[in-house]
Amino acid sequence: MVNMLMIKLVMRYWEPVPRGPVLWEARAEPWATWVPLLCFVLHVISWLLIFSILLVFDYAELMGLKQVYYHVLGLGEPLALKSPRALRLFSHLRHPVCVELLTVLWVVPTLGTDRLLLALLLTLYLGLAHGLDQQDLRYLRAQLQRKLHLLSRPQDGEAE
Repeated sequence: MVNMLMIKLVMRYWEPVPRGPVLWEARAEPWATWVPLLCFVLHVISWLLIFSILLVFDYAELMGLKQVYYHVLGLGEPLALKSPRALRLFSHLRHPVCVELLTVLWVVPTLGTDRLLLALLLTLYLGLAHGLDQQDLRYLRAQLQRKLHLLSRPQDGEAE
């Protein structure tokens, strides 16, 4: 509860400092070319990982759409239909794209003090509540394999 309040306050009162001190900046060659390129590649990889996570998890549920849909139709809570392994995972896991968010926050060619403060606050927030164990990783691997198998199966019309 306190974590959510902290995030809401940061989001509500955040003010960028465009002319503030810069902690690092890639200005000199070859860093001015290679560091932004490396950051770009890592950001693309992060977005691809986010896409793969959306394959494992239910996208509509992550966005809260399924909860609204179930509520309107009077179907109860969507979590009630989840397996005990999924409920265990969800009980101590933040949004599954948190690690990629950290990559996007920290891997930048220029880091000013405002970006540093934001990255530190969100890292602290994610670090306090994020923790996977071997049981969670086995469950996530099984879910990804199941969904990839569904995607790779030929459709009825494609087999001919």
